[in-house]
Amino acid sequence: MDISKNSKAQVKTDNAGSEQAQTQKIRQHKKVNITVIAENLGISISTVSRALSVPEKVSLITRQKVLAEAQRLGYLNRTQISNKNTDKYKTIGIIVADLDNSFANSIIKAAVTALSEKNYTALITTSYERTDLERKILKQYLSMELAGLIIMPSKGFMQNIENFKPSKPIVLIDRKPSQNNIASVIEDNIKGVHLALKHLAELGHKKIFFITGLRKIYTFNERCKGVENFVETHKNNIEVGISEIYASGYEELFLGAFEQTNLMLLTPKGTRPTAIIGANNAITAGILYALNLKGIKVPEEISVISYGDSDWCRFYPTPITALRQPVDEMGNRAAAMLMVNIENNQHTNEVVCLESMLLKRASTASPRTI
Repeated sequence: MDISKNSKAQVKTDNAGSEQAQTQKIRQHKKVNITVIAENLGISISTVSRALSVPEKVSLITRQKVLAEAQRLGYLNRTQISNKNTDKYKTIGIIVADLDNSFANSIIKAAVTALSEKNYTALITTSYERTDLERKILKQYLSMELAGLIIMPSKGFMQNIENFKPSKPIVLIDRKPSQNNIASVIEDNIKGVHLALKHLAELGHKKIFFITGLRKIYTFNERCKGVENFVETHKNNIEVGISEIYASGYEELFLGAFEQTNLMLLTPKGTRPTAIIGANNAITAGILYALNLKGIKVPEEISVISYGDSDWCRFYPTPITALRQPVDEMGNRAAAMLMVNIENNQHTNEVVCLESMLLKRASTASPRTI
């Protein structure tokens, strides 16, 4: 018989029993409140209070520590019971693909506003389009007492969600996985591209350059499909070249578009595209930067359309024709759909598809005859 192993096992059992007894003693002899939790963790009372009531104002690590200690002392269960019939402390987890992009910020701002009107708070973080980071965030979020999730998913989202099988309602925003089994609010990207190409075709453009991000990302792939579908139905009338930038973050897309535009400008004038479409606002900014440095006049020498109507599109020296996406409505609809599912304790696979509108400004005109 291995006495040492048995001794270690006995010590481990004794320690566990001692810890349980200590916790029970605390519960019996000391009223558990946020002061006790703060003392045990060595943090301020106000930090504990924020972690439990307005979690978006503390770090994820701090919130997890507070929740774990509150659960150990029985405070969390008691709080949940006391708040069972009130909506004061309802929290939603939100995962954004890229917080550097004003498009994502606008959607999330609208969603958070709609949630706050119903006394929900939001805990927001970003995956930076990384499937591994998204997996880590999901694991952390699902260990918390969250009411539901709003997610702008990465390309590997379905595999991540299959690994966890969450019980809380989820609504996806801006992107829809191939498996239609999760509620989502998206934009009709194909129709948006058709609006832009139709406008250019009506102006007389026959050779167009479309710069996009990674086609592995749902929105970029849908917009590329829109280009391909339009060209297929307008054979012999229009030519659209697609240039894919192998990047997803704002800065990388900006620089990639800058480089691709410069390469395009190296071709002889008579063979160049007469119009360029940027597949999002970061790409369009890179396009315009390159054109400006080369002294290319917009729209006299080349027309430009932005997929996404950033504030600067209106105030650029030559106001930029842009597709205005329904960002506020996307955020509002996602929040409303999630709250209904939470209140009814249900999981739906409803898909809401919204449309963009083309705002025609000075950056597009008929091509100049060379």
